[in-house]
Amino acid sequence: MTEEQAPTIWRHLPNVLSTLRILLIPVIIWLSLAEQAEAALVAFIIGALTDFFDGRLARRFHWHSHVGALLDPVADKLFVLCLMPLVWHLSSVLTLFVWLVVIRYALQLSVFPVLMGWLKRPFKVAPKLIPKVATAVAFLVLGLGFAQQVALEWTPHYAPSGNFFGQSIMAMSALGCLLETWVLVTFVPRYFQIIVGTRDTFE
Repeated sequence: MTEEQAPTIWRHLPNVLSTLRILLIPVIIWLSLAEQAEAALVAFIIGALTDFFDGRLARRFHWHSHVGALLDPVADKLFVLCLMPLVWHLSSVLTLFVWLVVIRYALQLSVFPVLMGWLKRPFKVAPKLIPKVATAVAFLVLGLGFAQQVALEWTPHYAPSGNFFGQSIMAMSALGCLLETWVLVTFVPRYFQIIVGTRDTFE
């Protein structure tokens, strides 16, 4: 491999990680429904790590691309949108939180076909702190849900292991309800403003 070839090859790594995150979704669902709790947790952790590293690698080494700018946020939203109902089915996530997450992420995913495909409307994304925290809480709830299944599998007759995770999931999903409500209240008006052309940035 020459010095010129190496950067060309490695610059696609963030997109590979984003693609891996999408491909892991059906794997995690299948493992969970097949009661392979440890494997499902490991697969989720790998998926979460791809979310951590893809954007950081792109920024650190300037491996930006038009494909990556679209693929990374789509992978993030599909990952949470598909797995949250699964964790709700398996654990004690608040139903309201699941609905808020599903509505928020479905709306955000609709941005791409509506604004980019249909209206050809350019837009920018400059997320503020609360949407970032809301996303982190969603990932934490997912992680706690998969960890709870492992704890219950390892100690099926020891209720405190399940209760610890169950109470943590309830608390975090209650916090998530507040955060997701705030995100929706700010996102929906901005979405329509961008559709009609009075704004061009999601915050």
